[in-house]
Amino acid sequence: MTSNNLHTKCDDSPLVTIVTPTYNQAHYLTDTIESVLAQDYKNIEYIIINDGSTDNTQAILTQYNGRIHWKNQNNLGQANALNNGWSIAKGKYLSYLSSDDILYPEAIRKLVHFINDAPNRIAVYPNCNLIDPYSKIIKRNAARVFNYDELVIKQECCIGPGALFLHDAYIKYGGWLPWLKLAPDREFWMRIGLYGSIDLLNEPLAGYRMHPNSISYSETRSDISNEYLKVLDVYYSRTDIPQHLVVRKSEAYAYARLIMARNKLRNGDISGALNEYRTANHLFPTINNNTVRLMLIRTAVSKPLRKLQWKIRRLCGM
Repeated sequence: MTSNNLHTKCDDSPLVTIVTPTYNQAHYLTDTIESVLAQDYKNIEYIIINDGSTDNTQAILTQYNGRIHWKNQNNLGQANALNNGWSIAKGKYLSYLSSDDILYPEAIRKLVHFINDAPNRIAVYPNCNLIDPYSKIIKRNAARVFNYDELVIKQECCIGPGALFLHDAYIKYGGWLPWLKLAPDREFWMRIGLYGSIDLLNEPLAGYRMHPNSISYSETRSDISNEYLKVLDVYYSRTDIPQHLVVRKSEAYAYARLIMARNKLRNGDISGALNEYRTANHLFPTINNNTVRLMLIRTAVSKPLRKLQWKIRRLCGM
């Protein structure tokens, strides 16, 4: 079932299409929808793709008939759902917002102004606050300035909720790769970042929610973790990569192995983590340093501690 999307054009402001893919996130979905409807930029087309949810997601969406456009699809994954939404989008600019994140009221207005400030910008994103399951701020201004080389080599995607990019870029370079589960966003930014600048608007205009069921906090199977290698395989098969990144190929694969080691530590696979770490060190020996080892230890223990903290808050009614 779908409802007719309503968007009201205000002066000559360009239309922005925001797509939210959702799967069994009914607990947070209302907050996400309300944050979009509360934008002070009114020329917005809002599309939600219900990716086969089995909770009361559809009942929530029905309450917004006439205010948003929503569609059901079989459970095909986040990347497929986003591509589904973007394929019917009418906006000059495209955006996406996970169904557990929120935008602050001035976000879209400021991002549209920012992307128009420089003719070579292909995408922009705001700074954001990390929030917990109960919307309490964990960390303020959590985003970092975009660095394309670090995106490729160190494979840490710093682009969070509220990212805005040119519809023309989606048409020309394609959307997210549906076979990716962990890194479809990072691969997308690696691809379109070859053709224009991606810039941070250094204002906290979004809330990035961390909770036990989010992708960022879920356990990662080894076969899915191999995506980090597959993304690099795709990237380094290109013929238009800057030469200074071509010569850092071994370093990029070493960092991929390092991330795989981190994921295995989180899953309690200490032996597997050590093997990945040794492989990383073989590929790029200078990766073997105290800073990297400290990072592995910190990430191995931080999320279990965070989950315990959330459980205590829930039990205490905080």
